[in-house]
Amino acid sequence: MNHWQPETANPRGVIGFSNAPTTIPGQTNTTAQNSYAAALLGLVGNYNKSVQNLLMKTREWQLAWYMGDRWHVSRNLTLTLGMRYEYYPLINRGDRGVESYNPWTNTVYLGGINGVSNQITVSKRLFAPRVGFAWRAADKWVIRSGYGITYDPMPFSRPLRGQYPATISARWDTATAGAENSDPQNGWFNTLNKGIPEVPVPDISKGTLQLPLNLDMGPRGPLPGRLTRGYIQSFNFTIERQLPWDSVANVAYVGTRTVHQLIQRDLNTAGLGSGLTSATTLASLPFARLHGRTNGVPMWDGWAAGKYNALQASLNKSFSKGLLVKLAYTFSKTLNFADDDGTASTWGGWDWEPILKRNYGPAGYDRTHMFTVGWVYELPAGKGLKYNLSGVANQVLGGWKVNGTFAAYTGTPFWVTGSSQTTRCARGCGTNGADIVGPITKIDQERGAGKPYLDPMAFRDPLWQFNKDGVLRFGTIGRGILHGPGYWRLHPAIYKTFKATERVSAEFRVESFNVTNTPAWNNPNNGAGSMRLDPNTGALRTDIPYATALSNFMTITGASTGRQVRFGLRLSF
Repeated sequence: MNHWQPETANPRGVIGFSNAPTTIPGQTNTTAQNSYAAALLGLVGNYNKSVQNLLMKTREWQLAWYMGDRWHVSRNLTLTLGMRYEYYPLINRGDRGVESYNPWTNTVYLGGINGVSNQITVSKRLFAPRVGFAWRAADKWVIRSGYGITYDPMPFSRPLRGQYPATISARWDTATAGAENSDPQNGWFNTLNKGIPEVPVPDISKGTLQLPLNLDMGPRGPLPGRLTRGYIQSFNFTIERQLPWDSVANVAYVGTRTVHQLIQRDLNTAGLGSGLTSATTLASLPFARLHGRTNGVPMWDGWAAGKYNALQASLNKSFSKGLLVKLAYTFSKTLNFADDDGTASTWGGWDWEPILKRNYGPAGYDRTHMFTVGWVYELPAGKGLKYNLSGVANQVLGGWKVNGTFAAYTGTPFWVTGSSQTTRCARGCGTNGADIVGPITKIDQERGAGKPYLDPMAFRDPLWQFNKDGVLRFGTIGRGILHGPGYWRLHPAIYKTFKATERVSAEFRVESFNVTNTPAWNNPNNGAGSMRLDPNTGALRTDIPYATALSNFMTITGASTGRQVRFGLRLSF
């Protein structure tokens, strides 16, 4: 890559107005109107801006060698063996090395400039073995199993493309030195008429420099030392059986383990109550104590993990007597820290060390049950078929084929959020969860406002209890422990080929997608803080309409819908 325009913090600058300056102490129902009021007063909560200081370039090699063998031990047993070796040299900038940052000394190392090393190393021991076997236990029974390691081939130039000082991203907020009102609950950085401060541009000739306190390394950065590339271990065990009617059935256990998943994590974090005032922020954040840094320190490395376990079953009927059928069912569970790698952050933003494992939970795409079936069927009417037709009857009624797919899935995970005012962390506490205060009961009778999916009184914003006892804490709910509604879809089609001459034919086709127009409902609205509760009992207020008190919490107000029918005619000659 020879050129890259900054995509962090916005090269044109961003002005953010928070609800803090216009929030009354103790106010719980802050809205967009509070931020709008701050804008009218010209009280800026934060600024963000980036500049391209150096021409951004990346150069990267990926090398791999593989050898394998298939060994027929006997007529009933076959072994498959393989070994892959991969080497990923560290990316460079074409004329110099990549940058790194040591937050403990606040030093940026510019690899290759003035003879300075970036102090980053990569592994040269990326061996990936594969082994499998197939054993014919009887004439109609086969047992298969396999294991393999696959290294993450993601180009590091993607997550590491915007490093300081090639791209300089700056942020100013109430915690930044020079803020006019540094109160994190009700303060602001400056007034709008003063504008965005100038982003400082450094002298890079020495190869090392100190990172300004209001800047960061860009989206993320590696620490000096070994940069770990993640890998996935995959394994399976399958029993296969030949059945009548040209069919084969199999049942399998399939599993994967993700090791050293590459995820971004902020190191400059602190716990409950650390963000109450600017003084507690400076006293709590580890790098604020070292050298006054209140900005984040987004570290990027392979440190996370993931897990997948599944029972998979299938039935496949090969095409015979005019019919082909493929049927599959999966019962599975997927757990991870984030659904992506490379540019992904922790799932809930819980980067403070004591709560880091709260990010581990059901993946956003986890579905407990999945069932699919596909088919192709030639209707047995036409010339030479079971119901023999000829002439006009064959041209109109003969030779039709139908195919299609059907899929049914259970819902994806969600959870219930609560107010962050009960944590008040300087950084790293992420999104707070709600409290579970009762049995979780599924209602799911209707959709729309005032019609909850789960019993809303099973959950409560921790702020209600905080207003009583003043104890800072996290909500009790865990990540992704609830699942939303599932859905099913039917996609049939019918088609026929008309022969005009030996060399000219036309195919008429009608295809449909979601022919029943069945909606796939969104997950429920999950913000418990929107409910209007009685301050004494914690129940929904009864002096206002139920739907108003519920404020759409736990209701489903959106879906993806749509039915498509397509007609096609193709002429072949």
